[in-house]
Amino acid sequence: MDEDRAQISIEVGVLLNQVHSVATERLNAALQPMSLTSRHAAVMFLIRDGVETQRDLVRRLNTDKTGMVRMIDDLDRLGYVSRTPSTSDRRVTILKLTGDGEHALREAQQHTRQVADDVFRSVGSPELIELRSILSGVMGRETPPGQADHGQSE
Repeated sequence: MDEDRAQISIEVGVLLNQVHSVATERLNAALQPMSLTSRHAAVMFLIRDGVETQRDLVRRLNTDKTGMVRMIDDLDRLGYVSRTPSTSDRRVTILKLTGDGEHALREAQQHTRQVADDVFRSVGSPELIELRSILSGVMGRETPPGQADHGQSE
């Protein structure tokens, strides 16, 4: 990697971090009246999409166990997540969104869309598609054609 490419890579990383910070701040503000944060919403999206255990949530979100326990406790206290002991392993609890949780997630998704639309207002659809493809490649996975992301799917 030549020096110019290395410098550009660093600048892109810094910009990605800044965009993430701005989007997170705006989404947290939008979700605050619901007593949720962007992290709560991310956990709820993953549970909706089939992630069933705290261990898997920790791995998917690259976070610590203690923080995840607090997150699930919050969602349980709000009535958005249920915990059921696994029939195959008594040490494991299966997580599922409740009816209230599904409703709250739909509302959170509307806020996610609004924030994403605002943050990426100056970027055209073709460029967003290309950016998604590029970032998916950086993360080592392909985005299947037509795959909806959390801010766009129902």
